[in-house]
Amino acid sequence: MTSAPHFVRKKLRDGIVWYVYAWRGGPQVLRSEGPKKPKLASAIWAQIHEAELSESRPQTDLVGGALTAFRGSTNWRDLADSTRRTWGRHLDLIEAKWGDVPLAIFDDPRMKAKIVAWRNTMSAKPRTADISVTVLSQFLNWANLEGLLILNPARGVPTLYRAESRAPIIWLAEDLEAIKREALQPLCDAIELATLTGMRRADLVAIRWDEVGDLAIQRTAAKRSLRKRYRVTIPRLPELDALLETLRGRSRKAGVETVLVNCYGKPWTGDGLNSSFHDARRRANNGKGIWHVERDPVSGEKNRTQKRLHDLRGTFATRIMAHPSANLTNREVADIMGWSPEQVDQIRKRYVDDSAIVVSITRRLAGDL
Repeated sequence: MTSAPHFVRKKLRDGIVWYVYAWRGGPQVLRSEGPKKPKLASAIWAQIHEAELSESRPQTDLVGGALTAFRGSTNWRDLADSTRRTWGRHLDLIEAKWGDVPLAIFDDPRMKAKIVAWRNTMSAKPRTADISVTVLSQFLNWANLEGLLILNPARGVPTLYRAESRAPIIWLAEDLEAIKREALQPLCDAIELATLTGMRRADLVAIRWDEVGDLAIQRTAAKRSLRKRYRVTIPRLPELDALLETLRGRSRKAGVETVLVNCYGKPWTGDGLNSSFHDARRRANNGKGIWHVERDPVSGEKNRTQKRLHDLRGTFATRIMAHPSANLTNREVADIMGWSPEQVDQIRKRYVDDSAIVVSITRRLAGDL
């Protein structure tokens, strides 16, 4: 706000009095007696400036005002755009629940039970419930650091969602053939690059040619881990070399430096790649989609899980595990993938070692016949 001080001249019994306000309708900053319009000293201008700041600053005594201040903080601006979009929806839920109440209620330890009760109202969507509590905890942590609160009763609230490990889920050759039959060339390029690099979606759409080296791809990962972005190094497989050569020849708009481009020769967006991928997956296998099927060893019941773009990382992992000359350890694969050695071991046993053993046994038996 750029304010012009508002002067009010009043004639009283004892003489002329001037009342000066920071702006019309703003707070009074000076009362001066005398017939001449007063000149404002630097101290008065400082008062006006402080009044302007106070006027534009959210009132953090209520939860709603504190949420507004949080959205304007450096903590919020440091988040990735996708994170702000997701968290913003949950901040709206928090404001709908507590926006009109004093922020100080969260300094009452009994609020933990109320937060749990609020979480439980969303139990039909456990991931939504858990993210809402996480965002509330991050907001209250910010309020702690700002000196607005002492406690954070959202910290330590247990989660509802119990995610099953997706480590056993990878894309098989027949899955890749099925989705590529329904995909346009730019999506096929993205799928192929994912299977040969193991990159996450955010990195697939953003990787530039200047990050492609002679022996490896090196880039700072889009995903944060412990509030940091880590530099990843992806070795170039021979198949990747051939793909990159093909991708260099794709038609693209002037100035576009991303490795992948969409149908318009422009960089993919994460949402655009997701939308195209989901559409092709839905049409695959005559509209049946692409699923990972597990049979319960006791009941025999089939459990179906739809395969995701992210699961292509597992396909890349099996490629580098099964490389005939690399002989990578679980730790080396884990370092490339950003996984734990235990996750790598689970995939190796299921898709690499077991298959190799079966093939070896079959060949030996065939030779004995």
